[in-house]
Order: sequence, then C-alpha cells, then structure tokens
Amino acid sequence: MKSYVSDFIKKIEGYGFKAQVISFTNIEAIQSELENTKQTYEDVDTYIGKYLDKFYYENSKNLLEAKSIIVIAVPQPIARIHFTLDSKKHSVIMPPMYLLNASSEFEEKHKKIAEVTAILEKVLSYENFKVIKLNIPCKLTAVKSGLGVYGRNNICYINGESSFYWLGAYISDMPCENDAWQEHSVTMDTCKNCDLCLKNCPTGAIAKDRFIIHSNKCITLQNESKEDFSKDLDSKWHNCLIGCLRCQIICPVNKKHIRNVEDITEFDEWETRKILDETPLEELSEITYKKLELISFIEDYDLLARNLKVLMSW
Repeated sequence: MKSYVSDFIKKIEGYGFKAQVISFTNIEAIQSELENTKQTYEDVDTYIGKYLDKFYYENSKNLLEAKSIIVIAVPQPIARIHFTLDSKKHSVIMPPMYLLNASSEFEEKHKKIAEVTAILEKVLSYENFKVIKLNIPCKLTAVKSGLGVYGRNNICYINGESSFYWLGAYISDMPCENDAWQEHSVTMDTCKNCDLCLKNCPTGAIAKDRFIIHSNKCITLQNESKEDFSKDLDSKWHNCLIGCLRCQIICPVNKKHIRNVEDITEFDEWETRKILDETPLEELSEITYKKLELISFIEDYDLLARNLKVLMSW
C-alpha cells in the first residue's frame, strides 16, 4: 500500500526542508496543551497572551476536508544587515527565523512564506492533494510531531540538526496513515547536564525553577513590543536587530551552524538616516522599501528605528 506521507516527506526533503505529518484529529490536543500552559503560568498569559490568542485552530476557509497537519522546517542562516551613519558602517544581525517571520494577517503578502507554500502545493499536487497555511503554535506542533525537541531555552531543535530553522504549519486533505503524534514533549538529552544558555541569558529569563522561560524578562519580548524598553534592560544586552541570539549562539548543538551568516542587504547613509528619523514607509524610495522587504521589516517597521538606535549606541 502506498504511503502518501512517506512519499511527501521524501519529496519535500529534496528541497532542503524537514517535515513531519500528524493527524488533524490532534488539533484539539495542541490547543488544549497551550491553554494548560497559560493557566499553569499566569505570567505567560499576562505577557504573551496577546500573541497566543491569535492562534486559530479551525479550517475556517473550508476549502478542503482536513485529514492531516503538516509541520515544516526550513533551514535559515543568521542574517546580517549593514547600515551606514556618519560614514561608519554598522553591521547588525537577526536570528534565523526572522527572514520568514510574519503575523497571520501578513503571511499571504510575505514573499518568502509564499515561496515555501508554493513548494508544498506543488509537491502535494502530484496526488491531487491541497494544502492551506494554518496559524497554530508551530514550535509545540513540531515537538509533538517528533520533528524536533525542546532545548532548555524552550526553543525547538530539529532532530539531528539545530535550532536555526523557520517553522510553519499547514493542513491538508492528504491522509495520515501513521500518526506521528507524541503524548509527551521531548527535551534534548544534551540539556540534562548543560546550563550554558541559562548562564548566558543576561536577564535571567531561563531559570532552574521551571521549564517555561520567564517571558517578561526575555529580550525578544522587549524588542518585539511597541512599548518602551524596561528600565532594567541594559542597552548592551541587545544583540540583534529584533529577537535575541544569546541562548542559541552559546548552545553546543548549534556550534557547527553559528558561522552560517548571510549578508542580506546594505542601507546607505541616506537610507539609514531616513529610517532613524522614522520616515513613513510610503515616503521611502522603492529601492529602500524592497530592502526592508528582504529583511522582513515591513510589518514591524515601526520597531526598526528604536531597535537600531540601541544597537548603534554601543
């Protein structure tokens, strides 16, 4: 008997991606586990509840009879972007996932995500199956599917690889013959006798008293928010244009991948000053706009000037 799932995974790996498939019947369990986490840790709901509440667990478009959930991992480099101010070049980095980062409302406009979706559509079309992007907790889904495992830092590591991946979830009418769902979330064996990420987190977001990180202390939450930076946050703790790499870059599992840095684009003096002056997007040149698209900063443009100023103040 032909295995649609095995055939799909083999083909998708030909594009350099990793994938796993679970039954769509697990969608309620995914939602339930996240709700339990919110109830167990009040600070999770308080500080990142606004993000978690955007997850949607239903096939709202009703364009297919959902039978499976596909979770896909796309390898990504650390992104490096160059800005120029007073004739001095400032090079800043972003964690791997951010080149494909977007809210559910913006995903359809995101060129890189559209490219990934188009590949899935092409592969599944060989068997006349369809696929729809779904906004569910990808990290949790990846771990529950067995595609990855948790690190002590709560980040998902793709099995035998690293944490330098973008994760996406889709639903499909492809049958799921052998459900890969795991009842228990798995943590890397490497973490049992290692606390390097904990020691390298300057804010103490990673702690010994619990597995879930203290999200209110996380630098990522601070520089993804439109709120003013906490007074307790030292500017020198910032290390990325958005997000944070301190817990990943020190991780032994990522050691062979940390040199995978890609220069994405460069903003000249005029462009840098326009950005720092918070010039509205519609007033920027088409060339500058396209550069912002390359670094996935159209949706979060209102954060760019603030975050860049902090990095340039070192």
